[in-house]
Amino acid sequence: MVYWIIIMLTFLIDQFSKFLIEKHFPLGYSKEMLKHLLWLTYVQNTGGAFSILEGKQFIFIVVSIILIIGLFWLLIFKKLSNPSKLSIALILGGALGNLFDRVFRGYVVDFIDIKVIPVFNIADTCITIGVFLLALEFLREGRGELLQKKGI
Repeated sequence: MVYWIIIMLTFLIDQFSKFLIEKHFPLGYSKEMLKHLLWLTYVQNTGGAFSILEGKQFIFIVVSIILIIGLFWLLIFKKLSNPSKLSIALILGGALGNLFDRVFRGYVVDFIDIKVIPVFNIADTCITIGVFLLALEFLREGRGELLQKKGI
């Protein structure tokens, strides 16, 4: 039950933050929030990470749907450890947030800017944290043991 709440909270916080950015900032606007560390910069991304395959929304929508279905299947039907479930919930919430953008806006709203990597959003952050935690779980459990033990 708690994992469904994490998925929904991740999605809702992501969408609310994007709503606020679009409502209060014009496209391209940038405001320094923490001196030399953090800016809010409103961009519309029609590509993937680092703007790869820019304008190829259909590919990202299809891949996202397949990924989301697979992750829901794992969460529902496979016996996973709690850290694995948490990781998958974060990835799902983020993936749903960015998929929603692609389908209903035609682009992903990005706004967190730390200047050393491309501008990103809360969904991207949750996906990254989820993948990192899942990788740690694989390393902790041992890749082969995790897959065999959990029946994946």
